[in-house]
Amino acid sequence: HPYQNWKHRNASTQSPSFSPFKENKVSLIMRISIPLLCLGIAYSFSCSQQESPKLNVVLISLDSLCKERLGAYGHRPQYAPEIPVSPNIDDFAAEALLFDNAWSTTSWTLPAHMSLMSGLSDRNHEVELDYFALDPKRRTISQNFQDAGYQTAGFFSGPYLDGKFGFARGFDIWRSAMMTPSELAGQIRSWTKRRALAGKPAPTEEEIKGIRDRVSHWDVTSPKVNQGALDFLASRDSEVPFFLTLHYFDAHYDYLPDTLEKGLGARFDPDYRGNFEGANWYFNPAVREQTPPYGQKISERDLGHILALYDAEIHWVDRHIGTILQALKDQGLWETTIVCIVADHGDEFFEHGGIGHRSTLFPELTAIPLLIHIPNQLKGRRFSELVRIYDIGPTLLDYAGVPPLKEAEGLSLRPVLEGNEKFNRSILQRVPGGPDVRDGWRNEEFSVQRILEIDVPLSQKNRQPSFRQRFTQNGQPMIWVFDCKNDPTEKAPLSRNDPRWQKAMDAFQSSFLLSEKHHRSLPSSAVSEKLTPKRSAEEESMMEQLGYG
Repeated sequence: HPYQNWKHRNASTQSPSFSPFKENKVSLIMRISIPLLCLGIAYSFSCSQQESPKLNVVLISLDSLCKERLGAYGHRPQYAPEIPVSPNIDDFAAEALLFDNAWSTTSWTLPAHMSLMSGLSDRNHEVELDYFALDPKRRTISQNFQDAGYQTAGFFSGPYLDGKFGFARGFDIWRSAMMTPSELAGQIRSWTKRRALAGKPAPTEEEIKGIRDRVSHWDVTSPKVNQGALDFLASRDSEVPFFLTLHYFDAHYDYLPDTLEKGLGARFDPDYRGNFEGANWYFNPAVREQTPPYGQKISERDLGHILALYDAEIHWVDRHIGTILQALKDQGLWETTIVCIVADHGDEFFEHGGIGHRSTLFPELTAIPLLIHIPNQLKGRRFSELVRIYDIGPTLLDYAGVPPLKEAEGLSLRPVLEGNEKFNRSILQRVPGGPDVRDGWRNEEFSVQRILEIDVPLSQKNRQPSFRQRFTQNGQPMIWVFDCKNDPTEKAPLSRNDPRWQKAMDAFQSSFLLSEKHHRSLPSSAVSEKLTPKRSAEEESMMEQLGYG
């Protein structure tokens, strides 16, 4: 049984019989002190046997959730202000630590979650594109929990948390809540028939993979995530601590709340008389121009309606999280369980001229909600200091009493939360965009974004991607510096002649060089060992059912 194999796992790690001394010649002083020492050792050993059990840990990640859409961060629905969007998370916040200044490393799912699980920035975990998996020489927090004797289980609901990227490491169970391969194969057969009727050829494997990604945008997964979690809680060994990870995807576009629950969308915009729907949101030509500069075409009222549909989907996910939180309380686990709720990134709704994510590093995309419940400690407090998504894993390990990730860049928040250290952190951020990379950094004062382009000669020389600064047509470097305190939405870049510009760039350089030094210290496998397999197990099953070899 997957929940019981911890016993076999830990059989080789039990403490050997304790024999502190060998028979030898000793002085009179030693003869006298040995019995006293042994008494002290026996007492110490007895006390260690009576130590409090390790805390359980539940890590909940919400995909594509803007923190400004949660009531705990001040949000009220525009067209239905009497309905709380996130009542369960809001109630949780009253019993938790809430962070107002938490940041992701990027604006898309795969690298953000890898930072969450590895304690490393994107540059250092190296899983920035979907054909890379986590280096076999890197570790995740789940591996540390498992090695410490924890039962480990995870239930995910988006394609970029597939085990092929390395997320399954350290989990007794790592299970998808998305459509099964058989269900997805059925969807693709129907689509293939429609193509044939239109005189189009059968889809290629790449097209099928694209369909799999698109289906995830309207699949309904939160109930399956919950079912997996509740089954785990019911069947686990109650004498053994557990680490449970839950990933909720239903708030991700497309915004189709009525597929989740009939009438849910209308609750959050009851007076809407337009005909704009949330289907095909990112690719709808009525939403924005489909070529640069991607200008807004949707009206402000229709955009408000889409945001109401987004609120409705967040409400749906919040309801499922509430079920899990209540189950922990009903089973008497609340006072022995750390619970962390975090998002991987947000979404843009034309704040900087675009929509969706995986594009920029501005606050609407990389500022994330973060709430942590630590039993019997620090309840209901808010922190305004900057924290990073890759600090979360080290913090959970620390409070659970589990050995740390030795190679992590992130640092446990425990010393600063308990007043023993001051916050003084900055975060490196990146997001690839075709041949270019948007590279960034921020601390509590400033943020920097720059665009890099691939340096072909240097890449060929180094046999790995190398980048250089990209310039505008008039020769200006594509670098933007913002004063976060005076310009929190980051829409007024500083002039290069402003002394704050150079101050920010100097701090960025210092952080960058420190991270590069950390990168060089990490062991690294051959590139071939860091590539994802051509197909995951689920993809292999689906392709076989469709007749692809």
